[in-house]
Amino acid sequence: MLKLHRWTGAALGLLAVVHGAAALADWRPQPEPEEWRQVREAHLPEPTWQFMEAIRNDRVQAAEYLRAAQAVGDTVEFSAALLLKKAGQTEWSTRVLAMRAVCADGRLERRSSDQSWSSYPSRPDTPVKVRWICSLP
Repeated sequence: MLKLHRWTGAALGLLAVVHGAAALADWRPQPEPEEWRQVREAHLPEPTWQFMEAIRNDRVQAAEYLRAAQAVGDTVEFSAALLLKKAGQTEWSTRVLAMRAVCADGRLERRSSDQSWSSYPSRPDTPVKVRWICSLP
C-alpha cells in the first residue's frame, strides 16, 4: 500500500510539472484590465499597444506593453513601453524602448543609444514570453 501511495504521489507530481510546463508553453497576455487601459490611453496615446502584464503592490504600480512587432532575420523587433508609478508619486513615468526577441535563444535585447544591441535582464518567464513574441509577425 505504501508503494502505491508513493507511485500515486510521484505520478501526480509529474502530471503537475507537465501541466505547468504546458501552461507556460502556451503563455499569452491576459486581456488588458480597464484600469490599465485608462492609464495607457492617457500616457501612450497610440492605439496599437498590446498589454503584456502588470503589477500593483504597496511599493509600485507598473504595466508592460509592446507594439509593432516585426520579424528581422531570426529575431523579432518591437517597441516596448513601461508605465510606472512608485509609492508616494503622483505622476506616471513612461519609458519606451526599442527591443528585440532573439527567438532561438529565448532572450530579449534592447537597442542602446549607439544603436547596438545589449542583453535585457531576464526573468524566469522570459523564454515563454519570447516564444509568444516570436509568434506575432
